[in-house]
Amino acid sequence: MIENFNFKKSTKMIEGINKWIFFAMNYPHDFIERCWEDDKNLARHLQAKFDYYYKTYGCRAVMNTFFCALSGNNRKRLMTWVIENYNDELKITNY
Repeated sequence: MIENFNFKKSTKMIEGINKWIFFAMNYPHDFIERCWEDDKNLARHLQAKFDYYYKTYGCRAVMNTFFCALSGNNRKRLMTWVIENYNDELKITNY
């Protein structure tokens, strides 16, 4: 299967997945505040949710749990914010 995968056509998708994985394991402490900077009430609400998930599930599951609990619009907003603002991922080469 992998031999039939067109990596050239899928560059943006692959880079997005890679960026998300690194973000999920190394998120900046203020990402919620920055992502939802135009809606302070929603940012506070989401931060409280994130904090609860962190205390309940720990660092290995907090981001997946938080992401899955977001509405579709907020998942899209977070993914867009990550793609546009997070740049600390290790880049993939040779594809």
